[in-house]
Amino acid sequence: MYNVCSVGHKEAALIMWLNPLFKIGHKRKLEPDDMYSVLPEDRSQHLGEELQGYWDQEVKRAQKDAQEPSLVKAIIKCYWKSYFIWGMFTFLEEGTRVVQPIFLGKMISYVENYDPTDSAALHIAYGYAAGLSACVLVWAVLHHLYFYHMQRVGMRLRVAVCHMIYRKALCLSSSAMGKTTTGQIVNLLSNDVNRFDQVTMFLHYLWVGPLQAIAVTALLWMEIGISCLAGMAVLIILLLLQSCFGKLFSSLRSKTAVLTDDRIRTMNEAITGIRTIKMNVWEKSFIGLITRLRRKEISKILKSSYLKGMNLASFFAVSKSIILVTFISNELLDNLITGSQVFMVVMLFEALRFSSTLYFPMAIEKVSEAIISIQRIKNFLSLDEMSQCYAQLPPDGEIIVDVQDLTGFWEKASETPTLQGLSFTVRPGELLAVVGPVGAGKSSLLSAVLGELPLSQGKVSVHGRIAYVSQQPWVFSGTVRSNILFGKKYEKERYEEVIKACALEEDLRLLREGDLTEIGDRGIPLSEGQKARVSLARAVYQDADIYLLDDPLSTVDAGVSRHLFQQCVCQALKEKITILVTHQLQYLKDASQILILKDTENIQVTLPLEGHLEGKVDSKTYANYFTAGAHWSVIIFLILVNIAAQVRKGIYLDLWLTLSTILFGIIRSLLIFYVLANSAQTLHNKMLESILRTPVLFFNRNPIGRILNRFSKDIGHMDDLLPQTFQDFIQMFLLVIGVVGVMVASIPWIAILVIPLGIIFFVLRWYFLRTSRDVKRLESTTRSPVFSHLASSLRGLGTIRAYKAEHKFQKLFDAHQDLHSEAWFLLLMTSRWLAVYLDVICAIFVTVVAFGALILTDALNPEEVGLVLSLTITLMGMFQWCVRQSAEAENMMISVERGIEYTDLEKEAPWEYEHRPPPSWPLDGRISIDNLKFRYSLDGPLVLKNLDTFIGSREKHGIVGRTGAGKSSLIAALFRLSEPEGDIKIDGILTTSIGLHDLRKKMSVAPQEPVLFTGTMRNNLDPLNEHTNEELWNALEEVQLKDTIKNLPGKMNTELAEYGLNLSVGQRQLVCLARAILKKNQILIIDKATSNVDPRTDELIQTKIRERFAHCTVLTIAHSLSSVINCQGIMVLDSGRLKETGQPNDLLQNRNSLCYKMMQQLGKDEVAVLPEREKQDREFFLKFKMKLSSGQIKNSQYHHTVV
Repeated sequence: MYNVCSVGHKEAALIMWLNPLFKIGHKRKLEPDDMYSVLPEDRSQHLGEELQGYWDQEVKRAQKDAQEPSLVKAIIKCYWKSYFIWGMFTFLEEGTRVVQPIFLGKMISYVENYDPTDSAALHIAYGYAAGLSACVLVWAVLHHLYFYHMQRVGMRLRVAVCHMIYRKALCLSSSAMGKTTTGQIVNLLSNDVNRFDQVTMFLHYLWVGPLQAIAVTALLWMEIGISCLAGMAVLIILLLLQSCFGKLFSSLRSKTAVLTDDRIRTMNEAITGIRTIKMNVWEKSFIGLITRLRRKEISKILKSSYLKGMNLASFFAVSKSIILVTFISNELLDNLITGSQVFMVVMLFEALRFSSTLYFPMAIEKVSEAIISIQRIKNFLSLDEMSQCYAQLPPDGEIIVDVQDLTGFWEKASETPTLQGLSFTVRPGELLAVVGPVGAGKSSLLSAVLGELPLSQGKVSVHGRIAYVSQQPWVFSGTVRSNILFGKKYEKERYEEVIKACALEEDLRLLREGDLTEIGDRGIPLSEGQKARVSLARAVYQDADIYLLDDPLSTVDAGVSRHLFQQCVCQALKEKITILVTHQLQYLKDASQILILKDTENIQVTLPLEGHLEGKVDSKTYANYFTAGAHWSVIIFLILVNIAAQVRKGIYLDLWLTLSTILFGIIRSLLIFYVLANSAQTLHNKMLESILRTPVLFFNRNPIGRILNRFSKDIGHMDDLLPQTFQDFIQMFLLVIGVVGVMVASIPWIAILVIPLGIIFFVLRWYFLRTSRDVKRLESTTRSPVFSHLASSLRGLGTIRAYKAEHKFQKLFDAHQDLHSEAWFLLLMTSRWLAVYLDVICAIFVTVVAFGALILTDALNPEEVGLVLSLTITLMGMFQWCVRQSAEAENMMISVERGIEYTDLEKEAPWEYEHRPPPSWPLDGRISIDNLKFRYSLDGPLVLKNLDTFIGSREKHGIVGRTGAGKSSLIAALFRLSEPEGDIKIDGILTTSIGLHDLRKKMSVAPQEPVLFTGTMRNNLDPLNEHTNEELWNALEEVQLKDTIKNLPGKMNTELAEYGLNLSVGQRQLVCLARAILKKNQILIIDKATSNVDPRTDELIQTKIRERFAHCTVLTIAHSLSSVINCQGIMVLDSGRLKETGQPNDLLQNRNSLCYKMMQQLGKDEVAVLPEREKQDREFFLKFKMKLSSGQIKNSQYHHTVV
C-alpha cells in the first residue's frame, strides 16, 4: 500500500497525486493493495475515542441535570470548529455566484452601447470579462474545497459513530440485548450512519440559501424595483412548502427504519438457521415473510421518493416560474427594462437555483432523516451496559470464587428469580460440579460469576483471571490455531500439550492444513464436537486462574468425554479453580464439591474480501434493472414524458408552455422514482428467492456479513441514492441538450467550441470510470468484513467479555473500518478529481466565450451575446454536473450489479418434480443405502466413503462414533443438503429422483444445534400454522416442557428473544424436538438433540419417543451408548466409513468390535452398570428428593446444595 500522509497538502495541486492510481486502473483491475493507507487523523480508533469522550461528558452532564443526553450536542462539540470554518467557503462560493450576473450585465450593457471608437470602454469590458472568468474559476476552487472537506467530515463522523456502536455492542447488558437485535445493529451500521455522509454536505445551505436569497433580492430591487418581490414570493412559498416536507421526511424515515430493522433481522435469522429452514421445508414461508416486510418497507420508501421527486422537479421548474412571475409583474407595473437587465435578472435567479431550490430542500430532507437516525443511534447508545464487573487480580494475591446468598433476575419485571439463595466458595485446586435439570439455572450461575447476571441481593467475589467455555461453542473466522491462541504468543511445547489434553491431535491430522486450516464464519468444516474442543483448548491455553466450563462434555462421544475430563479437567487444570456444568453424572465422584440446582495481544481474525467483477457495468445490467420495475411500454412512455418535459428551449415567457413544462417535469420525476422503487423491490425479491434456493455450501463459504451487506447497504443504495442520481442525471442531460441546441441555433460558430468540449468530457469520463468502477467495487467489498466481524462478535459476546478481549476485538473492528475508509476516501477523491478537471475546462470555455464575444462584438447583437454568455455560465455548471452524475450513476449501478449477481447463484435441485411420490409415501420407512459417498463441495474431501447399510421398516437404529466421524454428514446426505454419490432409497424410491421438498418434508429432524426465531413460542413450534393448540401442548408435554411454558407470562404466545436467548440451550433443544414430533412423519431423526439435557429428562424423552414412534423408523445419533442401547441396531462410523453394524448385544459381546472398545473407554465401573444406568439415574434423584423432604437441604423456591 502507498503511504500518502500529505494528501491534504497535495489536494491544492489539483490532486495530481491521484494520477498514478488512474494509470494503474487504466491498465488493470485494482486490488486492495493498490489503495492508499488511511490518514492517521482519519483512523477509526482515533475518531471513535475522540467522539466517545464528548459523548461520555454529555451523559454525565445529563445525569447531573436529570435530563436525557443529546448525541447532537456531543457531535457539535467534537466537530463544530472545523465544520464552521469550512462552511465559510460555501458563503464565499455562493457569493461569487451572485457577483457573476453583475459582470454579465455590464458586458451586455457594453454591447448594447457599443462604440467602436471608445477604447476605454473596451478595456473596461475586458476587465468585466476577466472578472467573470475569475469568478467562475474561484467558484470552482471554493466549491470543490468545500465539498471535499464536508464529505471528509461526514466520513469521519460516520466512522466515529460506527466505532461507538460496536463498542456499545460489546458492553450491552443481558436486559439490553433483549431490546435490540443483530438486524437493528447492522441497519444502524449500514443505513443510519450513511445519513452523516449526506447531511454534512448540505447542512450549511440552511443558512447560506436564505442569505443568498436576501442578497439577490437587494440586487434585483436595484435593477427592476418592486416587481422582483413577486418572484421572490414564489420562492418563499416554495421554501415554506419544502420545510413542511421535512416533517414528512422525518416521519417516513422513522417508520422505514423500523421496517428495515425487522427485515434485516429476519434475513439474519434465515441465514443463520438455513440448515433448519431447508430440512423443515420453510423456504417458501420465509420468502413470504420477508417479502411482506419488504412490501411494507417499500411503500414508505416510495412515499419518501415521491417527496424527493417533487423537490428535484421544483429545482428544474421553479426558476422558470419565478422568472415568468417577475416579468409579468414588471409588465403589469409598466416598468421599462433593457436587454442587459433582462439577462442580469435571469442570471441572478439562476444563481439562486442551486442554493435555494436544490441544496436548501436537500438540506431539509437530509437533516430530517439524520435527526431520526441520530435519535435511533442515541437510543442504542443509551441502552444499559453490564453493571457488575469483578476484579481480575486480587489485591492480597488470594485467588478465589466466593458466592454468598446470591439471588438474581434476568428480567427485572419477572416475579420468579433466576437464581435464589446460592452460597459456595471455590479455591485453587478445587473442582465444583454443577448439575440439575433443564432450565435450572446452571448457565445463569456461570453468568453470575462473569458479572453478566444482574443481582438483586447477595455478593459475588471473583479474584483471578477467568477463562470461559460457552455451552454453544463459539469460533471466529480464521485458522484453528488463531482460534486457540486467541491473541496469546505461540509456544510450541505448551500448545502441543493443550492439543493433546483437548483430544484434538487426531482431528487436526484429518484436516488438510492441520491447525492452519481456515475455518469459516460458522465453524465450517468443524463438527460441533470439534468446535467445542477448540473452545476448550482456547481456554486451557490462556493459563487463567478460574475456569468456567459450561457443559463442554455433552457434544463429544463417551471416549473423548472421559479423555477431556481426565486429561484436561483433572490434569491440566488441577491447580486451577474449575466450575464445571455437566449432565455426565459419572464424573461427580471426582469433584471437590457438587452444586445441585432444581426448578422453580492481537487476535488474528481472517475475513477474506469477496471477489468483485471488473470492467464496465454491462448494458444488460441496466436493462434488467429498468425492466424489473416496469414493462418496456412504460419505459418508452417515460422516455416520451422526459422529451415532452424538455420542449421549452431557451428563455420564453409563455405562461401555458411554462405550466406544461412544470407539469411534465413533476410527472417525469414521480414516474422515474416509481419505476426505480419497483425495480429495487423486484430485485430484492429475486435475490431473496435465489439465496434460499442455493445449497447450504454457499452459506458455509460466505460469511453472514457478506450476505447481509447486499441485503442492507446495496439495497439501501437502490432505495435511496440511485433513483435520485438517475433522476438528476436524466434531467441534467436533457437540459444540456436543450441549452446546447439553443446556443448553436443562436450562434452557429459556438459549435466549434462545444463539440471539442463534449469530446474532452466524454474521454475524461471514460478514463475516470475505468478506475472509479473498481474503487466503488472495492468500497462495496470492504464493507462486508465490518458486518461479518459484528455478527461474529455478537454470537461470541459472552466469551469475548469473559476473556476481557473487548479491546482486542475493538481494534480488529477499527482495522476493518480503516480498510473501508481507504476505499471510501479514494472514492471521494476520485470523484473530486473528475470534478476539478471538468470545472477547470469549463472555466477555460467560459473565458474563451466571454472574450470571444467581446472580440466579435461587430458581428453580434446584444441579445445574442446575452443569450450565449448566460447559457455558457449555466452550461458550465450543468455540463460538468451531468458528466459527474452519469459517472456516479454508473458507480451506483455497482450495487445493482452486486444484487443481480445474487439472482443468478448456483441452485440446488428443484423443490418439486413433475412426477411426485404418492402422498402416502413412505408407508414403511425402509432406508436402503448403497455405496454412498458424500462431500460438501465438488472440490472438497469425501466425508462419507462407500457406505452400505439397510434399515428395515419401523426399526430403531442408533448411530455412534467419535466426534467428526461423519454422523451428522449422514443426515446431510439423507436430506440432500449437498448431492450424494451412490444410491439412497426410501421405500424403494431413489431420493435423488424426487424434488427436495417432497423428500425433506417426509422426514422429521431434531438437530444438535437448536435454531429458534424471533416470534411467539407458537410460531416457533408451528411456523406454518398446521396444528391445533391441543397438539402443541401435547408435543410440549412429551418433551417435558409443558409446565415450563405454562409458567411463562404469555404461555404459548410468549415472545422469544433473538435466537431464543431467553430460554436455556437445553430448553431450545427440547422445543426443536417438539417441533419434529409435531410433523408426525414416518421417519424421525434425532441428531444429538438431547445432548444439553439432564439424564433424567433425557430418559423420560427417550421413553416417550419409543412409545410415540413405535410404528416409525427412528435414527438416533448419540455420543452416549446409553442413549442407543435400547435400539434394534447400532451403526458405528469412523473417519467417514461404516466400520460395523448390528444388534447392540452382539456388538457389545464381540471384544474385537469398535462398539465394545467404545464401551471400554467409559471405564470399568460404567461398563458394569451400563444396563443399570436408568436405575442409577432414578436412584440419584430419589435420594436428592429424600434429602429435600428430610430437611438436609434448605427448601426454598430455588433449591441448591453443596455436597
